[in-house]
Amino acid sequence: MAEFLSAEWVAALNALLRAGGVKTDGGPPLVIQQIVEHPAGRRSTYEIRVDADGAEATGDCSGDATVVYRQSDEVARGIASGALDAHVEFLMGRVVVSGDTKALADHRATLDRLAGALADMGETTDF
Repeated sequence: MAEFLSAEWVAALNALLRAGGVKTDGGPPLVIQQIVEHPAGRRSTYEIRVDADGAEATGDCSGDATVVYRQSDEVARGIASGALDAHVEFLMGRVVVSGDTKALADHRATLDRLAGALADMGETTDF
């Protein structure tokens, strides 16, 4: 089991993306950055980049994100473990989304493929 947001966890995320064959249907890549705010000002970040050639996850943020999700460690763990609903947390203002949110609608099929490929990630994560 990999500790949530650790380098090993990002590597496992990347392996699932690669194995799942997640790709876009063409067009510009979809770059999703996650920023998780921990107590005492520490941050964890990771990025998922998907294009027509495939998907990869890295522990760094490239600066060219399509969208950025920002949330507290507590909310991030709750969403990733399935204890919290991401849509509810967004509506309550506990997940802040910035960037080209219209691109999320344009990449709906890609997001569905991402969700499918990562569906079992919580089973191998130590929260």
